[in-house]
Amino acid sequence: MNRRFRLPNPFGPVDSGATAHAMARLSAAAFWLWGAVGMLQAGLVWYASDAAYAEFRGATTGFAIFFALVAAGLGWAQWRKSNRILPVFGLAWALYELSSTGVSLMVGAPLGVAGVPVWGSAIAVTAMLVCAVLHVGGLRGAAALARGDLKS
Repeated sequence: MNRRFRLPNPFGPVDSGATAHAMARLSAAAFWLWGAVGMLQAGLVWYASDAAYAEFRGATTGFAIFFALVAAGLGWAQWRKSNRILPVFGLAWALYELSSTGVSLMVGAPLGVAGVPVWGSAIAVTAMLVCAVLHVGGLRGAAALARGDLKS
């Protein structure tokens, strides 16, 4: 991998230790993206929700901020010491989010958090798709690091 900043291809070959390390850090980026979307949803609930959701605004915002902080902490942990457990957890969580959104669309239930506009839910679904791809790359890189059979 060259010295310029660029994201590695999550589905590309893992041919060196530097590439494996960079791919393992893709999972950290996915957790941070998840946290950023959580903060966006918290802001939307707090500022853009209508009067019907006023009594739930504080609890919902606090819950979204809590999950955003958890995601930021998981990203920091994956960045500092890459392992295979966190990308598996992140991939499972992203797939759960996507499947629950799909079920909501099929049965006609409201998407995501109560009070979030439809465009906010669309951003969250798109981010979860990106997170799933990044976690796959992170898992591939972390697995290659755990095997330890890569050249420097």
